[in-house]
Amino acid sequence: MGAHWRVVMAAALGAAAGITGMSVYSLSVLLGPLCEAFGWTRTEVSAAKTILTAGFVLTAPFVGYLADRVGVRRLALASLGALAAGFFAMTQLGPNIYFFYAALFGLAVAGGATTALVWTRAVATWFHRSRGIALALTLTGPGVTGVVTPVLLDAMIQRYDWRAAYIIMGLFALLVLVPLALFFHENRPNDSIAATAQGNSLRSGMSLAQALRSRRFWQIGAGFLLVGAAVSALMVHLVPLIIGAGVTRNMAVRVAGAFGFAVIFGRLLTGWLVDRFHPPWVAAFFLAMPVAGCLVLAGEPGSMLAVVFAVASIGLAAGSEVDLVPYLAARYFGLRSYGRIYGWLFVAFYVGVGVGPLYLGYCFDRDGNYLFALKTVIPVLLTGVVIVATLGHSRKWEITT
Repeated sequence: MGAHWRVVMAAALGAAAGITGMSVYSLSVLLGPLCEAFGWTRTEVSAAKTILTAGFVLTAPFVGYLADRVGVRRLALASLGALAAGFFAMTQLGPNIYFFYAALFGLAVAGGATTALVWTRAVATWFHRSRGIALALTLTGPGVTGVVTPVLLDAMIQRYDWRAAYIIMGLFALLVLVPLALFFHENRPNDSIAATAQGNSLRSGMSLAQALRSRRFWQIGAGFLLVGAAVSALMVHLVPLIIGAGVTRNMAVRVAGAFGFAVIFGRLLTGWLVDRFHPPWVAAFFLAMPVAGCLVLAGEPGSMLAVVFAVASIGLAAGSEVDLVPYLAARYFGLRSYGRIYGWLFVAFYVGVGVGPLYLGYCFDRDGNYLFALKTVIPVLLTGVVIVATLGHSRKWEITT
């Protein structure tokens, strides 16, 4: 395996162990046990994702600045080590819900440099022609974890208690530090000719100030804020949406289980296609897919196959959106200030991710169903798709390697 693919492997493991990987997928498994252990309500524990998201979103611009200034290797190793310590510390939780919230926020800040911002920064320096598939493979790490985590953690909780889940996550983070220490680093060749060429590549691109004056920066931010809001809303409310379409709860959970596989497939297929075709059009194609899913779920599906199609359409878009933001950041703005530029795009995307599910929940509480919510998700999603589709062609920032 070449050095560049070893970096991808290490980055994928880091993304899986990081704050947006196993810890996010553990929340649904820990929901019941934590409620039973401390007498908390489901609403109180459900706030965990909002607090985690707020923590790593607020640190994203600062992490992006450090990634550009000091490099990502030391940053990632320190943050993942701190995150592992944080997981172990979570075993000391008590019945005070506010201590739980504070601990979650501290966990997110400690792991703030274990998000896609850091992993994609290193991978992007190793690839140009195959950057799309390389980034897709990197971000497939959390997707694979999403398939394995519920089963693994639930088995450990059933055998021991809720603390076992945090111990497993802490051990996984510690183990991943080994391949990171061995293989994870940016591409900085030692020989003078290669170093000069690669140095030119790393220094090419826009500064943050220049990006802020570019319409494409605001297009990507606005487009993915809207898309992130729509897709995350459908993801969080997926099981209730399926039940609302006339499917039993047991069957709805089984159908939703296939969602993770659609995410992985969408991520890999998008990465392969953006290396070969005009990226904004590839993005528009995948990101528009949930429109069909919304129409199916808002009507009377008539068959289980139609419901599976609706779930798959949402999963394909969910897999694509996370992969596309870092790819488009490198494509349109170069690598010179990649960390800072992507850091702010990351914030815009996750603002949408945080708002969308709350809106769908509000609509359901008000109306008793999701019909109106689904009808409003469609224009929001299509507006975001149009904004992304009209980005135009990018400037060739890098040398071709």
